[in-house]
Amino acid sequence: MEETFLTKGSKIFATGVFLEPVECTINGKKQWRWLAVSFEEDSYFEGNLINPVEYSENIHKLATYFDVTT
Repeated sequence: MEETFLTKGSKIFATGVFLEPVECTINGKKQWRWLAVSFEEDSYFEGNLINPVEYSENIHKLATYFDVTT
C-alpha cells in the first residue's frame, strides 16, 4: 500500500470548505473520515443562503439563515 503525505492535523481545501482527517470508530471499526473544520464562500440549503458552523451542541444550531432583507 502506498504511503500518504497526510498526517493527523493536515488540512485540505475543497470548494468552499477546509477538511481535516479524523480517526473515528463506526460500527466497531476504526476508520478515517474527513471533517469540515471551516467554510468559505456562500452555502445554501434548499436555495436559501445559510451560515454553517463547524460544530454545535445540537443539530438545530449547525446552520442559521442569513437575513437578506437588510
